[in-house]
Amino acid sequence: MSTATSPTDETADEVTDYGIVVGYDASPGARQALDWAVETAKRDDRPLTLLHSVGLTMTPTFGAYDPAVHAHAYEEMARGVMSEAVEIAAKTLDRNDIRPLSVIGSAAAELTEISARADLVVTGSRGHGAITGGLLGSTSYAVTAHAHCPAVVVRGPGVVHAGPSRPVVVAFDDSKHAQAALDLAIPIACAAEAQLHVVSVDNVGGLEAWPETDTILGREEILDAMHDHLRATLSSVQSETRRAHPGLDVHTNIVGGAVGHAIAGYAEDVNAGLVVMGSRGHGGFAGMLLGSVSHRVLHDATCPVMVVH
Repeated sequence: MSTATSPTDETADEVTDYGIVVGYDASPGARQALDWAVETAKRDDRPLTLLHSVGLTMTPTFGAYDPAVHAHAYEEMARGVMSEAVEIAAKTLDRNDIRPLSVIGSAAAELTEISARADLVVTGSRGHGAITGGLLGSTSYAVTAHAHCPAVVVRGPGVVHAGPSRPVVVAFDDSKHAQAALDLAIPIACAAEAQLHVVSVDNVGGLEAWPETDTILGREEILDAMHDHLRATLSSVQSETRRAHPGLDVHTNIVGGAVGHAIAGYAEDVNAGLVVMGSRGHGGFAGMLLGSVSHRVLHDATCPVMVVH
């Protein structure tokens, strides 16, 4: 293998730019993630790191077992997987911009660690070892929840990208995580020459379960005030974004329903090429690294989803 240690085992003063990192295990989901990462690396002129991880959780641990016996088999497997990935990437990228990296350990842990020195980390929705009934694999979920940089999960029946006919959709609720998502979505839309759709969700229908509000202020007044706030917020975002980026086609929309479902549904309706959202928004539990809305969108989306911490 190229290394049997952590991919970030380097001297303290050595700075390495891993660029776009994609987890690859030769599964169909990983191939989709690789294809997406290759095209994104080309568009953004960034290096591409291919990370293959060999997990040893199923390896026998009894006393007579000698790990060296299987070392050659592990090396051959890793070499084959990495060779395949490099050849796929080299059809689009310069080989000097492709870094194959094989490690022994948990794929989620290794991808999370390397993300501290990456611009972006990319995974497929499921890979080898994923629970068959789960729409989102455990590795994708863990990496998206813990990554130190923006994380993309490539979803859908085929690989799609933001572009002139596929807008970038960003979920916005005026939280700091949503603002970070917007700040990242804007240059992505500009680079892809895509429309930017800033979407907020009107989920205030649940107020009808709060009868005590009627004694303080009429329910209709409360709803109107909340709607006015959403409209004013989106109008401000649209104006500021258009002023800073005159060539960017910016749309704003308010949709109704359960937040995660509404965002994923809107993205599908407009044929989005990418959804960008914060890891948590208003109402998220402070201790959660990935909010319930982000998790729902990751499950329901039919296009790649980028989560920004």
